[in-house]
Amino acid sequence: MSEVRPKPHQVATWRFELISPFLDPTLDRAARRRAMRERVAVVGPDGRRQRVPRTTLFRWIRAFRAHGYEGLLPKERSDKGKTRSDTKTFVHYAIGLLLEQPQRSLVQLGVYLRAQFPGYALPPATLARHLHQHPAFAAVLALRGKGPRKLYGRYEASRPHESWQLDGKGPFAVHLKSGDLIRVHVLSVLDDHSRAILAALAATAEDTKATIAVFQKAATRYGLPDRMQFDRGSAFDSQVFRDGIAQCGVHRNHVHARQPTAQGKIEAYHRSLGRWFLDELKVQEVVDLDHLQQLLDAMLELVYQTHRHRVTGQSPKARLDDKVSARRVSEADLARAFFVTQTAKSHQKTGEVQLHNGRFRVPLAFAGKQARFRYDPVRQVAVLVLADGRELGLEPFMVLPLPTPAVAHGQGQLQKLLDSWRGTERPNAQPAFGLPEVLVTLGELLGRTVPIDASEAHQVLAFWKQHGPLARAPWLSACERTRKALGQGHALSTYLADLARQVAEVKP
Repeated sequence: MSEVRPKPHQVATWRFELISPFLDPTLDRAARRRAMRERVAVVGPDGRRQRVPRTTLFRWIRAFRAHGYEGLLPKERSDKGKTRSDTKTFVHYAIGLLLEQPQRSLVQLGVYLRAQFPGYALPPATLARHLHQHPAFAAVLALRGKGPRKLYGRYEASRPHESWQLDGKGPFAVHLKSGDLIRVHVLSVLDDHSRAILAALAATAEDTKATIAVFQKAATRYGLPDRMQFDRGSAFDSQVFRDGIAQCGVHRNHVHARQPTAQGKIEAYHRSLGRWFLDELKVQEVVDLDHLQQLLDAMLELVYQTHRHRVTGQSPKARLDDKVSARRVSEADLARAFFVTQTAKSHQKTGEVQLHNGRFRVPLAFAGKQARFRYDPVRQVAVLVLADGRELGLEPFMVLPLPTPAVAHGQGQLQKLLDSWRGTERPNAQPAFGLPEVLVTLGELLGRTVPIDASEAHQVLAFWKQHGPLARAPWLSACERTRKALGQGHALSTYLADLARQVAEVKP
């Protein structure tokens, strides 16, 4: 027997009965959310018992408010009469993504599926239905687990840049490609109205320097907010940061310690950050901290900023609409607002002064004197405050490296010992060449042993004292020219005279 499909008006009436309790204007938001949470499974117009998701109820409520009863009528499928595309490939791949990382959301799955399959166009509700029908989805639910849930109130700024929220998430461990392990914090600035992330920074510590850097990154691009909200963390509650935003004219909202509900919007963003970024790092190769920052920026721009927010009904990027604050500030003035004052004494001979952000050199007139300085805690910039209040810019103090020593190289037996002791042959000098090597080459020239008597020994010694020590290559070249010019059969004194002539021509 074929299934009897309910008529459109029966479906619309049934939908109105479900949403009518939530249309009561006397019902406040907390009571409406509580009633929606306590909803039970109902019998549909087709006779099946089912539980309607909250997202579906919100969609029907919006449709009724916009179009009345007609908005609840079921719409004909856009692909009616067409051959259905096979979704098994998409669903199997999505199941694999969930088994790899169970906390991935439908938004995240959609991004990954479109990147894998260019023709993918399944609506999130359809993908969710197929996933729940898949036999392996029970394993995904077992891996996910569920924690306790609470209901909180909600507030919202009336326009972009009226209020910013600042907070950090971490530390969390990141394994680099090189095998090193680093601990990283992610500091983010969120616009309260649009939920857009105005700036995010991956840093190795949640300290004052990183806090100022992420605030300046957001303020440089979007201008200054009217007010800011952050918890009582040591970096956010530091005197340097609080004085800096006060000089920028940014009011700080009062918050109590240990109350995360006051930071509800950025805490919700942190849950998305954990699911869409931190969990993905477990299966992502990271080269270094700069690469990690690039991965963070790409995820925020392509996933978080473009996803549809359930409360606002828009993506954070669309709700912000690239609006900037009317309170613009230059980078120089923004940096000056966070300058820190420090009193220090410079070195009398070098003029070096050690500040908290580095070492600098003072002019000669201030060397060895105690003075007042102002420095940038983020960058290596500092100024010297003069007695009349004027400021004098300072240059970083550079420690010069030791000069490379010049290595002497001479001829003789001791040089041979030195080269052997060093263990390496110097490419910029020839090996040592002494009197024994001269006697060997003279013997090759005469075709006999040299010297054969005391007279030849004195002749060679006199030649060596006058012209030695000699370099190997020029000496061998001179001997070859003498051999070609004179031939063999001459006395030793004849050869030495020709060699002495060549040496005298070469030496200056």
